[in-house]
Amino acid sequence: MAQGPGSTRVMIRNPDVGKWAGSRNFFSTSSSEFVCRPLACPAPSKVTARISASPTRSPDRQALAKYASQTIPAAVEQANLNAASSLAPGRKIERLSSTATEMRGYPAIAQEMRFVGGKEPVYMSKVTMFVKSALVDIASYSPSRETARRNRDLFAGAMQVEDIPLQR
Repeated sequence: MAQGPGSTRVMIRNPDVGKWAGSRNFFSTSSSEFVCRPLACPAPSKVTARISASPTRSPDRQALAKYASQTIPAAVEQANLNAASSLAPGRKIERLSSTATEMRGYPAIAQEMRFVGGKEPVYMSKVTMFVKSALVDIASYSPSRETARRNRDLFAGAMQVEDIPLQR
């Protein structure tokens, strides 16, 4: 149950316990990891979910668009520079897309990346949703871009929200 006025309680439910094995971080009730059971998904898949306090209940759409178009690409470039000088050179992150959008009626930033340099590329499809006073990150990983996107949307759809609005 949400605590008081202006608070938001978000729960990410396992959408299919027969298909997904889930676990929570031992030290935190706000992060979870779900791994698709063997042969239950078309490709090996993992979904992580993290819930934290949102910096604002109503983010500015232009600020989100600027973050998606400028900050995320700069962060990817810096990560690639760091990887090039690390002990594991040859790994690279490719930003496929990052955009301000809406998911389930909440302001969001959606991004897709491809990680190369391992046995095979891995795709990440991530959404950061501003759910009232909560910030919800759902990231899906798979060797298939379509599977990563579909799993991200599946877990975003399984999100339950309870909000107690601010009193006016």
